[in-house]
Amino acid sequence: MVVTVPRLTVDRKRLEETINSLARIGMTGNGSERTAYSIKEMRAKDVLTHLMRRIGLAVKIDGVGNVFGRTKQGRGPVVMIGSHIDTVPGGGRFDGVVGVASGIEVVKTIIEGNIELRHPIEVCAFSAEESSRFGVSTLGSAVVAGELDAKDIEPLRDRRGTRLGEILARLGGAHDAINRSKRDPSDLHAYLELHVEQGPILEAEGKKIGVVSAISASSRLRVRFLGRADHSGTTPMNLRKDALIAASELVLAVERICKSEVSRVVGTVGAVNVIPNAMNVIPGTVELGIDIRSVVSELKKKAADLVLDEARRIAERRHIGLEASIIKEDQPVTLNKEIVALFEDVCRSSGIPYVDMISGAGHDAMKMARITRSGLVFVPSRRGLSHNPDEWTDLGDIEVGANCLLQAALRLAT
Repeated sequence: MVVTVPRLTVDRKRLEETINSLARIGMTGNGSERTAYSIKEMRAKDVLTHLMRRIGLAVKIDGVGNVFGRTKQGRGPVVMIGSHIDTVPGGGRFDGVVGVASGIEVVKTIIEGNIELRHPIEVCAFSAEESSRFGVSTLGSAVVAGELDAKDIEPLRDRRGTRLGEILARLGGAHDAINRSKRDPSDLHAYLELHVEQGPILEAEGKKIGVVSAISASSRLRVRFLGRADHSGTTPMNLRKDALIAASELVLAVERICKSEVSRVVGTVGAVNVIPNAMNVIPGTVELGIDIRSVVSELKKKAADLVLDEARRIAERRHIGLEASIIKEDQPVTLNKEIVALFEDVCRSSGIPYVDMISGAGHDAMKMARITRSGLVFVPSRRGLSHNPDEWTDLGDIEVGANCLLQAALRLAT
């Protein structure tokens, strides 16, 4: 059924102000620093709840710190618009924030237009979308989707040994409150997300919108080589058990293994912890955090298995210890065809140049797709940069994306 909706448009200046009000928190000369559950991220959530209440939304914060703002109009299942406001260390100002700010602007525009809603609209900022602090990505949306519960997340620790369960308890997220954060699929009509592309395709093709049909998933590996710390000057080369040399071999192996799949698998060694990390001490222990991604589950699994096999061979050949495991295994997600078609039709009817694409990065939409019809659209990232202080998306492109989100929300909620 074709639903005729008013041709409302977002307020560009107001959208920019909302983005800035969130993005400036934690902004330093080295990029954004709003890691999950940090004081700065908590400040940003306080600002967000203020913005939500100011436009008349009913605000709720669940047991893992996800922030929801729901319209008071409409009944039944909600149309949810979401993203995140946490960052990687030294991240950019637009990653996640664009989606949350656009959701607020969409709702504000609808309220000002006196549009009658059949379904409530709920704007959401999910907690811990980035894995930087606790090693698990899309944590908040995974709890909402029922993929993680209290027993899974309470034991998680950051590099300082701080347990996530302790943080959540201080914030009021006791064990039962965490488990109550799971949403019933019958409460959801659809989920929509706008995000910066974090890649170069839209800019290269001159398109304003990327309509995402599938999201690749990651296998997260933790590999620890256990050598022996010795004096760097007195230990002969042939008697060393250098954990960093072993780790270096595996880093190169990750590149070799993933290249063999001809761009269908990507692999990154993004975290290296060297102990004791002193110039005059042979590294005794080295821990690697490895991220392997693909939209093809079988290829992702094959690459992860090959990496673990190679780690065992290296450890055996060098006579050092090894601890290796897969700490998180996500499955690629195909997004709802009806929502994909809806975004495509919005672009066509609005004259917006768009392209269908696959997302190489994970997003909260991949979790929400487990429990409701979900869609994701991208706006261009200059030079494809993201997770980088130089990340940039032009305000005009964000405005186009927000208007695309607005029209899709109107069609679903009215």
